[in-house]
Amino acid sequence: MIARTSRTVIVTRAAASAAVASVLLLTGCESAGSGQDAGADGTESAAAEQTAGSTEAAATEEPTEPAAMTTSGALVDDFPAAVKPLEDAEIVYSSVEPGEEGEAVKLNLTMRTEMSESDVLKFYAKTLEEAGFEPTADASSADGITKQTYHADEASQLLAVTINADPNTDGALLVSVGGTALP
Repeated sequence: MIARTSRTVIVTRAAASAAVASVLLLTGCESAGSGQDAGADGTESAAAEQTAGSTEAAATEEPTEPAAMTTSGALVDDFPAAVKPLEDAEIVYSSVEPGEEGEAVKLNLTMRTEMSESDVLKFYAKTLEEAGFEPTADASSADGITKQTYHADEASQLLAVTINADPNTDGALLVSVGGTALP
């Protein structure tokens, strides 16, 4: 068995806004400093000053909530209960991006398992049905990847289960469940 450590990364909206504003500021500085004419009315200079002010404001804002949480080797906190990890599977990666109050969250769960493809499909058919999901069609396979999608009417929840051979571990499968579900 491979020992893996768990890492969690949290990206806040304020940090993301500051990063975007910084890119805009650098872009504005580059074109102003590259010898291009800023225009008679100084519009590029005014835009750069406004972007600089936005960057300072974003950097001083208090983070309100995480925009996305990811971890490797474990389920991330607040992962939706409707999506259960496979029994005896190694969790490779999980993530959740919160939505607004009462809305579905974006999620991803990737696992490594020695279960058969048929058993994986049966597991998710049973557990997702118990959570109120129905298959949208029969499972399909193409190019070594099997996919089954599920839908739940409440909040337009949609999940896809994908299964393919693990290129790094003989006899193992990589299973990913991704989409949107209520928290």
